[in-house]
Amino acid sequence: MSEDEQTPLRRPSHAFLDQPIGSFKGPNSIHNFATSFTRAQAFNASMLDPDIHRKRSFFVSPGQRATEHSFLDFEDDDDAEGDEVLFDPDLMIPSQRGQRLSTVIHDVQSHRNQSFMNDNLHQHFSPNAEVFYTEDYPSISHSRHNSTVARDPYRDSYTLPAGSQGAFSIPIGGKKIIPSKSFASIRSAISNFTTASQFNLKQIEDKDGHVITVLSGQSTAPQTVFNSINVLIGVGLLVLPVGIMKAGWLLGVPFLLGSGLATLWTARLLSKAMDTDATIMTYADLGHAAYGSAAKLAISLLFSIDLLGAGVSLNVLMSDSLYALLGANLGWTKVQFKVLCFFILTPFSFIPLPILSIFSLFGIMATVSITLLVFIVGIIKQDSPGSLIDFMPTNLYPQSFPDLLLSIGIFLSPFGGHAIFPNLKSDMRHPYKFSKTLFPTYFISILVDMSMGVLGFLMFGALCENEVTNSILFTPGYPSWCYPLISGLICIVPLAKTPLNAKPIISSLDTLLGIDARNGVNSSHSYFKKSFFSFSRFLVRVFVNAVFVILAILFPELEKVIGMLGASICFIVCIIFPCLFYLKLCKENVSAFERFIIRLTIFVSAVLAVSATYATIMF
Repeated sequence: MSEDEQTPLRRPSHAFLDQPIGSFKGPNSIHNFATSFTRAQAFNASMLDPDIHRKRSFFVSPGQRATEHSFLDFEDDDDAEGDEVLFDPDLMIPSQRGQRLSTVIHDVQSHRNQSFMNDNLHQHFSPNAEVFYTEDYPSISHSRHNSTVARDPYRDSYTLPAGSQGAFSIPIGGKKIIPSKSFASIRSAISNFTTASQFNLKQIEDKDGHVITVLSGQSTAPQTVFNSINVLIGVGLLVLPVGIMKAGWLLGVPFLLGSGLATLWTARLLSKAMDTDATIMTYADLGHAAYGSAAKLAISLLFSIDLLGAGVSLNVLMSDSLYALLGANLGWTKVQFKVLCFFILTPFSFIPLPILSIFSLFGIMATVSITLLVFIVGIIKQDSPGSLIDFMPTNLYPQSFPDLLLSIGIFLSPFGGHAIFPNLKSDMRHPYKFSKTLFPTYFISILVDMSMGVLGFLMFGALCENEVTNSILFTPGYPSWCYPLISGLICIVPLAKTPLNAKPIISSLDTLLGIDARNGVNSSHSYFKKSFFSFSRFLVRVFVNAVFVILAILFPELEKVIGMLGASICFIVCIIFPCLFYLKLCKENVSAFERFIIRLTIFVSAVLAVSATYATIMF
C-alpha cells in the first residue's frame, strides 16, 4: 500500500484559543484538547448501530445510498471497488448516519503542484465551507482570492489561512470531497472551540486489498489518556466503599485492584484484535469481524441495557442527593425528587453535542472534586462516623457469600470503558500508541477508585449505604458549607452524562421510526408533515428520559443498579467478549499457553457473571 496521503479540510475559526499564541500552539493546545474531547463524546453518543448486517459501522458499500438527502450524489459510486466511509459533516468524524466521503484516489501524481476549484459546489454549501487537497508542496493549493498556503508545523501538510471564502474541491479520480456546513450563528463560538479546524485523510487497505480513504485520527496520546479517563471515572466509584464493606479488607481491595488489572489486560487484547484489520473502528466492528451479524446484534442489545442502566443510576444519584439536602425541608418523597429530576434532565437531550461536551467536561471535574472533598471533610470531622481521624469499625472478611458476590459487580463497574476504546484508538494520530496510553489511564483510574473506596469505608464502616456522598449528606457534624457543595457537585454529574447516555438510544429510535435527520423534511413538505416530524422527535426524547425515571423508581438502590451493570454487562463487554474476539481474530499468533489462560479467564468470568447477577437480584 502506498504512503498515506494527508488531506486537510479546514473551515474558518474565530476563537482566540485557536490562534497560535504562546501556550496555545501545538497539537496538545487547549483547542485541540477540546476538539478531541468533543469527538470522544460523539463516539459515545453513536455507540449503537441499528444496522446489524453492515460489516463496519462507519462504512457503506458501493451503490448503497448513505442518506436520503446527501449533499452530493456520486454518480460513479457504483464503479468503486471498496466500501466508502461515512462522516459527520458538522463534527467531521466517522458517523453511522453521515454523508459519504470520497474514497478512491486515482493517479495522485498527476495532481501534484496543481489546484482546482469547482464553482458548482458553491450552490450546495455555505460560503464559509472550504475543501482542498494538499500534498508535500506549498504551491499545490490556490484560492480565487489569492490565499496563500500555510504549512502546519506539526504535520506534513499545508492549510489555507482562516477566513478564506468560497467552496473549493480537488478532483480525485472523478470524485469530490464534501465540505462541512457552517454552524448556526447562535452556537458558532462554542462550535469553533469544540470542533477541529483542520482534518486529514489517509488511505488504508482492507483485507480484500481495496484501498479506502478515511478520516485520519487527530488525537494525541495525552488527549487519548484524558478521554479514556473520562470514560472510566464515573458514578461507579461512589459505591466502591459499599463494595469493600461487603467483601471486607482481605478480599475487597485485591478484588478491586484485580478488576482494574484484568480490564487493562483485556483492553490491550481489544487493541491487538483491531490491528488485524485497518477498517475496524468500533466495538461492533470487532464483533462483526469475529462472529458476524449475530455478535453485532448481541452487542447492540448489551449496549442498550448498559445505557439504560447508566441513565437510571444517574437519576437515582441526583434524586438521592437532592432528597438528602432538601427532603426534610420540603417534605417530598424520593419518588417526587425523581420526577423533578426528569424535568431538570430532559431539556438537556435537546442540546447540540458541542455544547454537551462542555457539560461532560464539568462532569469529570465534578467527580474528581467529589473525591477530594470526601477526603477534606473526613479530615475536618474529628469524631466518627464520617471521620478520617476517628475511624469507624471495619471488617476483614465478607459478612456473607452473597455479599461477596454482589461486591464483584460493584468492583468491575468503574472499569467499563471497553465499548468506546476502539473509537478512541481509531481517532489517534498514531493508533499504535494506544496500548501505551492504557497504562497511565488505568493507573490514574485505579488510584482514584481505590482512594474513594478506602476513604469511604474508613469513614463509615458498616454504615456504608448506597453512595458515600449520600452517607455524608445524612451525617451531622460537617461544616455547613459542605452539604450544598457536595449536593451541587453530585447534580453536575447527571446533568453532564445523562444526555450523552440518552443520545444513542434516541438516535436508534429516530432511525427505527424514520424520523432521523436523514429522512428529515424540507421546504417542499407541508406544514403538517414538518410539525409531525418535529413533534415525533420531541416525544422520543421525552420518552427515553421518562423510561430512566420509571426504572429509577422501580430500582431505587444505587449499589444494586451499579452491581447489576458490573455483573451482567461489564463481565461480558469488558472481559468475555474481548477474549473471544482476540482468540478469533488473532488465532494465528496465539500460543497454546496464552490460549489456555484466555479460555480459563472466559470460563471463570462467565461463572462469576452468572453468580454475581443472581446474588444482586435475589439478595
